[in-house]
Amino acid sequence: MNIETIKLIISICALVVSILTLCGFGVYMSLHTKKRFEKKEKEQAEIEALKQKKYLDKLTEIISAEFDKRLTPIETKLEKIDDNLKLNTEGTVTILRNDMKKSLDTAKDKGFATANDKANWMELYNTYAKLGGNHFKEYVDAWKDELTDLPSKKKSKQKLNESK
Repeated sequence: MNIETIKLIISICALVVSILTLCGFGVYMSLHTKKRFEKKEKEQAEIEALKQKKYLDKLTEIISAEFDKRLTPIETKLEKIDDNLKLNTEGTVTILRNDMKKSLDTAKDKGFATANDKANWMELYNTYAKLGGNHFKEYVDAWKDELTDLPSKKKSKQKLNESK
């Protein structure tokens, strides 16, 4: 082999090595560029997710503030209604207690209470109890006993005196 042939073989080998190096570099750049692109896409997706979260947080804050703004007057009205309901209940309880006392006094003055009088009085009593009218429970229960003990028909004065 002469020098020219060796030079030619070396040149061909150098050329092949150069081509392979360029191909390897091309593959490397292609993979590296792809990874950089994927990384950039991932970062963009994270940025978008953060933007979306900030948007949703702000939207939630606005809706919550608007809800509170509209709810406060409703709560105030409901509190007033509740206060008025309590006052009405207290007034009704007082009226029922007064009516029970008047009904009992009338029956005692007559000296008897009909079954209808007793039924009406018990209806007042039950409503009074359901509305929480237990402030004067010992008096009202005593009135109930007094009414129950009254005779159903008026006895003659002589029979009343004999029973005493």
